[in-house]
Amino acid sequence: MSTAPETERRIREAAFRALVKHGYASLSLTDIGEELGQNPSIIYHYFDDKDDLLLSMIDVFVDIFVDERTEQPITDAEDELRMIIDQILHPQPDHVHKVMSSPPENIETAVSRVFVELWAHAIWDDDFRCETTEVENSLREILTRTIRTGMERGEFRSVNPELTAEHIFFLLKQGLHTHATTNRAAIDRVHTLVNQIVDELSTDKQSECLGA
Repeated sequence: MSTAPETERRIREAAFRALVKHGYASLSLTDIGEELGQNPSIIYHYFDDKDDLLLSMIDVFVDIFVDERTEQPITDAEDELRMIIDQILHPQPDHVHKVMSSPPENIETAVSRVFVELWAHAIWDDDFRCETTEVENSLREILTRTIRTGMERGEFRSVNPELTAEHIFFLLKQGLHTHATTNRAAIDRVHTLVNQIVDELSTDKQSECLGA
């Protein structure tokens, strides 16, 4: 028999998959129950309503995007920064499976759609806005910490770490939004743009250019 935390995790996973398929406006607890494979009434044992459930799901983005990186020492700032960027734009299936046992097949599109749906709802809901703000602050802090560490070790040239992290994060967000809302190949384009920023930060890349 499932424990309460395990059941909550399964419900959140089902909500994630259902949100990808139906969107926020059309999503019902019945849709989530179908994904869960159980009577939707079970959801009320763990969550007050649809918004309470989806609100609890926002933290999943931190788990998908940055894993345990906040607790791990940075051994190579450039590699670490590129891995964070890769994980946000191209979530790896093996890592996603640590967060979700049954994630949607196309995880890049799924993450982009859920991101846009939940962040758009934050326009009208103060509780959602508080959660999305906290998630964004966490991600920006991780980027800032990585850039600052690279500067301290001489791996990166001297820049304003907060503003550079903000610039990178803005591009990453725009990539997710454009991928979900247009037919443009936004993810790969943004990946190229952000990696160019990392190249410009890297003192090794600068040395290569000077020696060319």
